[in-house]
Amino acid sequence: MRKKTIILFLTMGALMLSGCNTRIGNTTQQTTDSSTTSSSSINEADTSNMFSDRDKEVGYDESESVTISLADNNSSCESDAVSITENTITIKDEGTYILSGSLSDGMVIVEAEDTDKVQIVLNGASISNDQSAALYVRSADKVFVTTVSGTENTLEHSGSSYTAIDENNIDAAIFSKSDLTLNGEGTLTVTAQEGHGIVSKDDLVLTSGTYVITSASHGLSGKDSVRIANGTYTIVSGKDGIHAQNKDDSSSGFVYLAGGTYTISAGDDGIHAASNVTISDGKIDITQSYEGIEGLSIDIAGGEISVLASDDGINAAGGNDSSSSEGFQGGDDQFASTEDAYIQISSGVLHVNASGDGIDSNGDITVSGGETYVSGPTNDGNGSLDYNGSAQITGGIFAASGSSGMAQNFDSSSTQGTIMVNIDEQEGNTEISLLDSSSTELLSWTAEKQYSSIIISTPEIQQGETYTITAGTADQSVTMDSLVYGSNAQGEMPGNNGGERGDMKGGDMQGGPWNRQPDADMKKPQGSAPPDAPSGSK
Repeated sequence: MRKKTIILFLTMGALMLSGCNTRIGNTTQQTTDSSTTSSSSINEADTSNMFSDRDKEVGYDESESVTISLADNNSSCESDAVSITENTITIKDEGTYILSGSLSDGMVIVEAEDTDKVQIVLNGASISNDQSAALYVRSADKVFVTTVSGTENTLEHSGSSYTAIDENNIDAAIFSKSDLTLNGEGTLTVTAQEGHGIVSKDDLVLTSGTYVITSASHGLSGKDSVRIANGTYTIVSGKDGIHAQNKDDSSSGFVYLAGGTYTISAGDDGIHAASNVTISDGKIDITQSYEGIEGLSIDIAGGEISVLASDDGINAAGGNDSSSSEGFQGGDDQFASTEDAYIQISSGVLHVNASGDGIDSNGDITVSGGETYVSGPTNDGNGSLDYNGSAQITGGIFAASGSSGMAQNFDSSSTQGTIMVNIDEQEGNTEISLLDSSSTELLSWTAEKQYSSIIISTPEIQQGETYTITAGTADQSVTMDSLVYGSNAQGEMPGNNGGERGDMKGGDMQGGPWNRQPDADMKKPQGSAPPDAPSGSK
């Protein structure tokens, strides 16, 4: 949630959308069993490059595998590729290793060659460690952790701190210095009483399986990326539920979700990426968060997403939270557009309930499809839609309610009709409907909180037609003299662009501030900014 100053002369003309709907992706390259990323933004068309066949493979040849039986001070293995020292099991060579049994205070270490690929099969395995990680990948090309169908497996850091065992800063129940993939048909419970749940200092990939993750810090964390193809995830985290960040390479640190079912309760952000977040499919329920989904850029191209946030619901370029200090800095001008920041919604169904801004971009916003419903802030310091660059809608359904204090509509670059009206404050859990001139209902949804501003855009809204919005005890008729009604993109008061400013039945709005034309000396030429104000100021 950014502190904001109300400036009457809003100017977005100089920041009209410039190729935003084509700035979707980057080139991503991956070999058969490993992946590298060459840019920070991922396109849904790159799905095949996100996951290798090996990432998805959950099978193994038991006759060609090494069996490791876990038991406190009595673990056993017949292979020379495995060394056992008390409760520390070290895997030193490429191959598949099947683990079963339990260690109440132990550790499995992978210390293979940098060219080796290692598969660890969890077949009813339970490992707890109160001083370090339960599973530590010190070296390998790539490690695969596979859960066997029908099995319950547990990896836990049970202590209040981590004791260094080498030069690496181990701080997770599962900690990997190499690319790490998790898959399978069983269940893996990961608990970190301190630190993170699962960490990879390269790419973290999950393609199948059921995961229950409880952590003091981040739930899932990848330095270069977190990529998830499918699976079921229940994450309770003290910080971000899913986190990706590479402090040394700003082109890395992305999150890519191609499917899966998620329930995330986060002390900080539900999903956080220092660069791009892409969601192309899946069912995501963020039940608690500071900011729901945060990244420098965000592409929503599918899925069913529900977000509950105490600050911004969907935020491009970061906000005033603890993770922003790790990921991206806001700079001196809190109202200036941030380079490469954008939110693009092209498909899917998105429900946002935010106490801060509902959909917030420090750059551009583009909506070309899908269904987006926002129950935005009740305070006047935020808006259900907030942007520092340009906001364009060309398709889909967008419906938002919230406070009128900082309300913004889509701008004049939009090719689909959009309406913003401000009304007397209405109670939450009231129905909002859009009717055409024949009283046919075009859209109806229920606002979850109090509101005094409404934004509606649907493909049915046409220039020249008259529509009625009913909201609780209020209703208002508007005539679409242009495609954007109630635009503040060129310094106009909300409710003054396009169409009649009808009386509010059930609310004494006639002659109110949103129903009269601003005085001539209050207007600014199109595209201009107030003296000494940055372009794009709000």
